[in-house]
Amino acid sequence: CPVCLQTAVFPVQTNCGHLFCAPCLIAYWRHGSWLAAISCPMCRQKVSVMCNLFNESRSDHQSREVLGEITDYNKRYSGAPRRVIEHLRDAPLLLRLLLRGLGTIGGLVWLFVIRVALCCVGAMMSMSSPSLEALASTDKPLETDPSLCGLLGVLDDLVVVILLLICVININQEMAPERRGQ
Repeated sequence: CPVCLQTAVFPVQTNCGHLFCAPCLIAYWRHGSWLAAISCPMCRQKVSVMCNLFNESRSDHQSREVLGEITDYNKRYSGAPRRVIEHLRDAPLLLRLLLRGLGTIGGLVWLFVIRVALCCVGAMMSMSSPSLEALASTDKPLETDPSLCGLLGVLDDLVVVILLLICVININQEMAPERRGQ
């Protein structure tokens, strides 16, 4: 095995033809990004399939575990269709990676952009909704003038949009020095 420089234990052959220990290649996969297939440590070609060369009839626990890991890798990266339950099993890992990414500066910026977009959508929906004039009934004596409420609602929406624009400009000015430095 070129990774551990020992005789291959649970040998597997990659689609590029190189031979490795299955535990070494699986550890290499687990060490890197789980979202993409690994590159062969020898030739850097994408490893889409691991073919096990050891006897599958072995009944020890480690053999079954390694075979399960190989099957899992092949299902993920060979291009074969996966069942919905397999995607659901990956959800906790993907959620952890997403939350880890949201803790970075770039992730926080994306959260802010999403928040601004949602506020803009809310403001546009509020502006386009029917005014209180159409909904108000004139038979109640203590009711305020509906035209005044409609005007105040539009002014409120405009203030929200202006504040959102100020926030976007502020973030842009904060991020500009970082972009120039890169």
